[in-house]
Amino acid sequence: MPRNVFVIGLDEPNRALLELLPAARDCTFHPLLSFEELRGVEHFPIPELLAEAERRLDNFEGSIDAITTIIDFPATEFVPLLARPRGLHTPSLEGVLACNHKYWSRQLQEEAAPEAVPGYAILDPYGDDPLAATGLEPPIWVKPLNAFRSHLGFRINQPQDLYAALPVIREELPRLAAPFESVLKYADLPPRLAELGGKVCIAEQIISGRLCTVEGYVQHGVPHVYGIVDSVRAPNRSSFARYQYPSSLPPPVQRRIVDIAERVMTSIGLDHSPFNMELFYNARRDTIAVLEINPRLSQSHAPLFDLVDGVSHLQVMTDVALGRPPEMQSGQGRYDIAAKFFLRAYRDARVTAVPSEQQIARIIERIPGTKISALVEESTQLSDLEDQDAYSFELAEVYLGARSNRELLARWHAVREELAFGLQDPD
Repeated sequence: MPRNVFVIGLDEPNRALLELLPAARDCTFHPLLSFEELRGVEHFPIPELLAEAERRLDNFEGSIDAITTIIDFPATEFVPLLARPRGLHTPSLEGVLACNHKYWSRQLQEEAAPEAVPGYAILDPYGDDPLAATGLEPPIWVKPLNAFRSHLGFRINQPQDLYAALPVIREELPRLAAPFESVLKYADLPPRLAELGGKVCIAEQIISGRLCTVEGYVQHGVPHVYGIVDSVRAPNRSSFARYQYPSSLPPPVQRRIVDIAERVMTSIGLDHSPFNMELFYNARRDTIAVLEINPRLSQSHAPLFDLVDGVSHLQVMTDVALGRPPEMQSGQGRYDIAAKFFLRAYRDARVTAVPSEQQIARIIERIPGTKISALVEESTQLSDLEDQDAYSFELAEVYLGARSNRELLARWHAVREELAFGLQDPD
């Protein structure tokens, strides 16, 4: 009989990728809480969302064989809260929070790989002199304890930058902190973290270099790495231009990255879960530093693995959730290299025109392997978009495969020329 796998926050593009997996031969995939229920919403009513998920599971007439997710908070925390009582293969809530709680995660990273952790401290945005209390000197990054997609992350080059950012942080932080604090109540936390709550930020020394993301999983306490994806920055150095797979970092550097990732994940205590870890390699200093850890795979990378390896790493997610050794092939896809490109605007504007379905279809027909998703509609005010980074607005996402880096970039330039978005500056 088919195994029933419930995926929290499943959307149609990822459902289509799941149906292409080898695992789809003996699995049926079910959405559990829709993507729309968990994204683009103003508030996360945690108890109500959990109760609704429980109700849907209780009303399901077949077996419940796995619960997993492809998106972050609060879905990653919901996985153990829903799966553990049912005896399924799942991480503990504390293991998930040891990744998502940025301050706790830094403490555990420091225990395992102190050479890869920058200076960090709690920053209270409501305090009298938040910067002085950290003991850190700019340049630093300031971020919420729990956030996603760089929301409310600010680079502070001088004290005035923090003073300018504080009104925004103070206004927006409660929206992120309230549901996070609600989830923390379900966890067995160290006393210091329980007292800390969620309405504070973390300040971290700037780390720089080439950014990459390790994709892996932990099963029975043993971490495994199966891919490294390069994260290429946009000219503003704060937003992403593209994700590119496989990594072009030198093999010796990749081996050092894998060693750090495995040591850190052993310290974190996450088990029976995929993970992704972002790290910087600074070639001038020959150093590696951890940026952050997520207790899930990166859904943005799924089409990249499919284009290059012939199967997306959603296969790993599915196998781990079912408690079986993952089947992940390598280098059997249609292309040698693939990337997800971001088309961005760097100032606020109103969208006056978007590419038509016919225009997008012509591009895809001419450049095989292309996937294009427009993220805005006509009349959208960019500043009204939810969960953007602090420095840009996403207009579209484009996946491309190629035989070489030169061909990949040439295809992107061709696509970008034809993706016509009309933008009108504010009066």
